[in-house]
Amino acid sequence: MSKTLSHTAKVRQSLHLSIDPSPCHHFRAPSSDSNTSSSDSAMNSSETAETSPPSSVSEQDYITVLCMYDFESDNSIHLSFRKNEMLDIITREATGWWAAMRRGGDVIGWIPQAFVRPLSAEMAERLRSVREELRIFEYDAEQLYNSAPTSQISSDLESPLLTRVSEAENHIPARSPWSSQENQQRLHHPPSPRTPVPYPPVITVLVKRAPRNPANMSDIASRNKVTTLEPLSPLRNPPRRRYSLLASEHDSDAESPSASDKRRLEKIKQLTGSEEAVSFFSQANSPWYTKSRHSDQLRLDSDGQVRSGTTEALVEKLTSETSKDVIKAAQETAFRNAFLMTFRTFMTADQLFTALVGIYAMECPSKITDPEYEEWKEKCSIPTQRIVLTIFTMWLEDHRLLEEEPHIAQLLTDFLNNVTSPLAVAARLIVKSIERLTFASPCVESPVVSPRRRRKSRDHKGDLLRLDPTDLAEQLSLFEYTLYSKVTPQDCLVYAKSPQLAPNLNAFCATHDKLASWVTFSVLNNEALGKRADTIDFWIKVAEKCRSMNNFASMSALITALSSVVITRLHLTWAHVGRKANLDALLKYNEPSGGFAAFRNLQSNAEGPCVPFVGMYLTDIAHTKDQFEDVEDDGRIVFIKRQRWYEIITQMLRHQLKPYNIGESMSIRGFISIHLRTTGTKDSSLAWSKSQEVQHSELAHADIRRGLEAAGF
Repeated sequence: MSKTLSHTAKVRQSLHLSIDPSPCHHFRAPSSDSNTSSSDSAMNSSETAETSPPSSVSEQDYITVLCMYDFESDNSIHLSFRKNEMLDIITREATGWWAAMRRGGDVIGWIPQAFVRPLSAEMAERLRSVREELRIFEYDAEQLYNSAPTSQISSDLESPLLTRVSEAENHIPARSPWSSQENQQRLHHPPSPRTPVPYPPVITVLVKRAPRNPANMSDIASRNKVTTLEPLSPLRNPPRRRYSLLASEHDSDAESPSASDKRRLEKIKQLTGSEEAVSFFSQANSPWYTKSRHSDQLRLDSDGQVRSGTTEALVEKLTSETSKDVIKAAQETAFRNAFLMTFRTFMTADQLFTALVGIYAMECPSKITDPEYEEWKEKCSIPTQRIVLTIFTMWLEDHRLLEEEPHIAQLLTDFLNNVTSPLAVAARLIVKSIERLTFASPCVESPVVSPRRRRKSRDHKGDLLRLDPTDLAEQLSLFEYTLYSKVTPQDCLVYAKSPQLAPNLNAFCATHDKLASWVTFSVLNNEALGKRADTIDFWIKVAEKCRSMNNFASMSALITALSSVVITRLHLTWAHVGRKANLDALLKYNEPSGGFAAFRNLQSNAEGPCVPFVGMYLTDIAHTKDQFEDVEDDGRIVFIKRQRWYEIITQMLRHQLKPYNIGESMSIRGFISIHLRTTGTKDSSLAWSKSQEVQHSELAHADIRRGLEAAGF
């Protein structure tokens, strides 16, 4: 007896288990030693009587399951697992808890049924031969294929989290690793959990974390400084560079495409009808030498858009191949435009240029065969080089490369002159674009005179009321558009941090305040009540005309001034204004509620030339700056912040390419400039003092009028 107990202790000591539900004994897979079978049975009989559930609610057949989700638990009787693992089930409880064990392992624990899918013997054997990270894709594809003739496809796709009890009961059990005669006895498991069975989490996009010390772009710049450029050809191996988009060489033992992979792609295409699904599966199962290197350093949202990433990963994303899916392609184009507009907030133009040249000159991976080299060249090298040239074109044509970084033009020209076939033609076209944009003399076209333009108008002689409101509105629109067209995206980005460093944007915004001041003093400086009322009516007409011309910047300044306290307190004057109702109709656009929702809607629907009111856009830019950090704690760039800035600035500056088709009047233009320069810079406290003076004058005149009326006059 002592020998048997000693041997039992020795067997238990050789098995290391993570389950220790004290005061119960450790639970292990039974030993195959016949000498210990009787003693183990004796010891476990009492344990089973106390801890095991009745046999009426358990099943003892052995099956294999595929883990569809991650399951983490601190409970000692549970078995934690990762997605794509395969486990062997030894007991299934009606409560939804199943006792499971890893193939070749010695730890038995409880897992939730809803997190796994039972497999047939054939499917289990097939999935064990598939790379672990691709098992769920293979399983889903097989399920779609097998259920194609029925309506099960739609129900499975619409309810991926439903537990398939009937499937678990009716499938063909997989061959058990303990099916030999020496292991036919019942396996013992921990006591059944008393806690409710958990359900899988909501499906989200999970991305691997970046390395602890991700390389920054300054390192790339120092490693890849472009000194002399030799001819670069995608048909041969370029000079060896340390910066590469390719995966590390330790992945060289990965599987290459096979006939079964092609069959899977055809099956997915036939069942889903989606090129995006085919592309996703193809990329996941693509050879190691065509995979990207830094995709694990990106964080994505539920729609697949970039939230943050290291600088290297963002540049790699910039040069990734465009998707065939229309929606995805639009998202990728938006990402590229957002990157090229905002990259100066986290890297320099020289660093970006060096990184793009490094990606273009990517080295051929070592230890690949000639057929693999041809595949790498066709699927990775040439497409990436073509995209790099596209990025240079976008930077040059749409994102002010020559205006913001003129020194890059010579470096880019030298690089493009060394590009060889088959992309030499595209490179020469970019060189011609550089020459056209650099040496072309500015062409100033004479504006076409509008049919509504009055060539002969009476001389205003410095009197505001002698002007035609339409003429003044048109010239104000031309004046404001000239300032608006000079605002650049960089002005807007700089304004978010240091407003004083954005002179073009400051000049445009200052015109709003100057015009409002001019309107205010033009009313207050009139001594006669009737003339003050006529002046208010005149400015209301100008505001209405600006509204019809989509000059919302001037319209906002005019109605802001007319609705200010210094003007509205002049009640006797307003009693003689005939267009007050027209002003009230315009004032609804100036309501700040909903972030100036009325103005946003008005400007978004504007067609033709337009000068927008930009106050709410500048507020949005400031709020975005405060809402997001520039860099996350692990050093990743918060790109969602830049994406939001891109969307705001694009909306704000989208009317710059549509100028007004109106001839300029030098006399009226000079009249506007003089008054904006003189009365537009007066202190607001002076306007308040003048308003009090006019109000007292109106009250005095009102008393005299009442006295005359009382006397019978």
